Amino acid sequence: WQRVIHTDVEPAPMPKLALVGLHFLPTTHFRHPAGRDNGRTARTWVPLDLLRHPEELSHEVTSVDVFSWISCLDLRTLAVLTNSTLSSSSHPHDVSFNFLIPEGGNDQLPYYKLKSVLPADSNITITSQKEIEDKLNFTTPEGNFLWALRNELSPIIITTTQLPRKRYVYISEDSIIKGKIEDLVRIDLGSYGIGVAEDCSKRLGDYISMDTLNAVQRMASKGLVYEPYDKNPCLLDFDVLLVEPRNLKRNLIHSIAFWSKVVNVANQRDRIRLAMTIAFYENYLKLPTNWKRANANTDIVYYDGPKNVCSEDDGQHQEKGSGKTWQQYLGQKSEAILST
Repeated sequence: WQRVIHTDVEPAPMPKLALVGLHFLPTTHFRHPAGRDNGRTARTWVPLDLLRHPEELSHEVTSVDVFSWISCLDLRTLAVLTNSTLSSSSHPHDVSFNFLIPEGGNDQLPYYKLKSVLPADSNITITSQKEIEDKLNFTTPEGNFLWALRNELSPIIITTTQLPRKRYVYISEDSIIKGKIEDLVRIDLGSYGIGVAEDCSKRLGDYISMDTLNAVQRMASKGLVYEPYDKNPCLLDFDVLLVEPRNLKRNLIHSIAFWSKVVNVANQRDRIRLAMTIAFYENYLKLPTNWKRANANTDIVYYDGPKNVCSEDDGQHQEKGSGKTWQQYLGQKSEAILST
């Protein structure tokens, strides 16, 4: 059974290699979201080990939590992501969406605009990225590292600051879901912290030799590397992640930060992708190929409608759409509300 989203309904109420020494002090705590103690404003710190006690976490999948981080706000993409996911879901009432949007203006306005074009019973939460920034511990190198690369490392930031107590799905905001999100969430991760698709059009050996990786491994501090690098793996595609917080390694952030300095490529997003691929080397579950985002008949495809694009100097322009798939999930009247 598929829930049909009715559109146009009147709104309802090649790279250089650099070997650089990098030393991080271990992170043991981060700031609690509440940030209060006995009714007074305070910096309350929570141990990272909280994420690693299985007895405190539910093993049953009774609902689906979807997280998405958007660096240049465009409510059309979030509406299409929501509507497409709900229309394909077997149990749409059990799906909730958590959108992390850039700071600026009235953060309640995006919520009300989205709610006006979504099914009345849709469950969405919108959080300003300023709140996320406030939860990071900037007295440590890793806190600064995470925020400086927040758009590339948003799935990791969500894990360390949102304190999700059960598994969740991270999806790039410019996506259209055509498969059942429940099928993805129910995948058995075993002892792995993430499930992720592979992109075998590029391999780690295209950027750095395995001999070099192993040489760096022998020099690295204990805990920053986990396996002998004796294979040439595919890169990982971080547009879709199934995350089990309790299974993530304690030194994951340190490992990603270390490898981001070891392997240096011109494109920042590619550099972090490489670092994360090395940090998760043989420590992930490969998701079925139907959950590899593509412009094809897969369970997740690229959003193909018009969208806002932001530049590094805070400028913004609109990019024309390349297809019509998005129109199945957002009609003209709804688009007019969200594009203003």
